[in-house]
Amino acid sequence: EAQNQLPELNEDDLEETFVRGSGAGGQKINKTSNRVILVHLPTNCRVECQDTRSLQQNRKIARKRLRLKVDEFVNGASSRANIKAVKAVSKKNKSKARNRAR
Repeated sequence: EAQNQLPELNEDDLEETFVRGSGAGGQKINKTSNRVILVHLPTNCRVECQDTRSLQQNRKIARKRLRLKVDEFVNGASSRANIKAVKAVSKKNKSKARNRAR
């Protein structure tokens, strides 16, 4: 399970910018800088987040997403997202085989 750990992000490797949001929501979105753009400089992975109106929440969400993206970039086939996808496919295949046997 050790390889299933997400990589730690060093704050010095991150470039964080805040820009004005866009899309539905009117003044509360258009006037405030609540969109977060995070770039991991060593891998050049980029994540944007504008899920909530709160800048602090968006920063947290962006960091989570960036960790997953860097994990995929660094670990490839053994990344957390890829392992999850493989499990889902095998589960679906088992279910198909069970249904065919009926």
